[in-house]
Amino acid sequence: MSDDPYLGDLVFVYGTLRSGFINNDATIAFRNGAELVSPGWLPGLLYSTGWYPALIEEGPGRVRGELWRLTQPGVMAVLDDYEGLNEYPAEYKRARRAVQTDDGAHEAWVYIYLERVDPAQLIPSGDWADGFFDMSDMGPGQA
Repeated sequence: MSDDPYLGDLVFVYGTLRSGFINNDATIAFRNGAELVSPGWLPGLLYSTGWYPALIEEGPGRVRGELWRLTQPGVMAVLDDYEGLNEYPAEYKRARRAVQTDDGAHEAWVYIYLERVDPAQLIPSGDWADGFFDMSDMGPGQA
């Protein structure tokens, strides 16, 4: 039996950790050590920082993503490292928030952006897939 205090916890992901996005060592470790529970959303606004999203807890929007349950020990440490929580200054903080799903609200860990965002980079739908796949703001040869 593991002494990992996060085993069984829920994590809400809204960007590169979602199903179908980039595959690197951290995202693969996360998906292999967690199970997808449900799509979900929480209040806030979503911005693009270029290659990854920034969730800000303000405004009237909804940020859409996925709710995952941690099934293997050590996965939260992988996520914290991936999100740079051990860097100074950190771009994100991890906090528990109520995530809405079709079957009600669930308490989950979420990574909240701490830096300033560019208002022009708002993703109005709150869905990183819309911002990630929008190539209209890229210059020639960048697609």
